[in-house]
Amino acid sequence: MQISNRHFIQSTLEETVEPGNLVVDGAAGIGLNTRFLSSRVGSQGQVLTFSEKKENANQIASSLFMAGLQDRVDVINGVLTQDKLQAQIGKVSKLDLAILDYGSDTGTSLPNRETLNEQITLLWDHLKDDGLLIVNLTRNQQAVNFDVSITNDTDKASYQTHSDLTYLIERKDD
Repeated sequence: MQISNRHFIQSTLEETVEPGNLVVDGAAGIGLNTRFLSSRVGSQGQVLTFSEKKENANQIASSLFMAGLQDRVDVINGVLTQDKLQAQIGKVSKLDLAILDYGSDTGTSLPNRETLNEQITLLWDHLKDDGLLIVNLTRNQQAVNFDVSITNDTDKASYQTHSDLTYLIERKDD
């Protein structure tokens, strides 16, 4: 039996995210990771979630409200961009974890190569030392779209199934 990428991502988040963390769900889709992250960061943490579609953003916000987790999450309507991220965290704050989940079960459209690499670089530049960046892509799209080269200061791992490929990229201490 092979573990699904969704299960792999959830297990990684469970092991990594701690109360008080600042995390970004950069491609929220239907909010699978957002809801899980909001339960993990606790009342002192914060989740910034970017939803490309307004209807998904509204559904995520409603779901968080029903679960009593709305105070831990800022739902931003629109794709992740430098301006939108800066408006949320400022120039000083660094992220503990960031995820871009364009997997087959997310309902999120995979961006073109240039946009994907801009998003990855943007999140990478805002990660703390020992921060983790998770990138999940459908296997039939990953070879075409994932060519960013985050260089020497990383530890990388990947997990793949028949449908998706998940990268874990950890920023090492300088």
